[in-house]
Amino acid sequence: MLHSKGQEKSCPNCGNANAQSVPKIPQMLSPAQIQLLDYADALDGPDLVQSLKLLHNITVYHSSEPLDEAEKDALYSIKVLWECIERIIGDGGEG
Repeated sequence: MLHSKGQEKSCPNCGNANAQSVPKIPQMLSPAQIQLLDYADALDGPDLVQSLKLLHNITVYHSSEPLDEAEKDALYSIKVLWECIERIIGDGGEG
C-alpha cells in the first residue's frame, strides 16, 4: 500500500508466522467488492460503519416514500456491508 509520499509501507506481518494466518480476502470478494473497499480504504472503519447505518436508518425510518424490492435489497446489502466491515475492523460497531 502506498502512503501520501508514494513510498510503499512495509507489512508488519510479512515474513513471519503471522503472515500465514491472514485471510485471503481478495479470493472471497468479487471484483466490485474489492473496488469498493479500495475506494473506502482512506476512511476510518468505525466512521464508515456509522455512515452506512445512518444512511440505512434515514431511508428506512425517516422517508415517507414506499420502498420497492430493489431498494429493499440495496438497504439489506448496506446492512451486510457494515456488518462485514465491523468484523474486519474487529469492532462491534459501538462508539
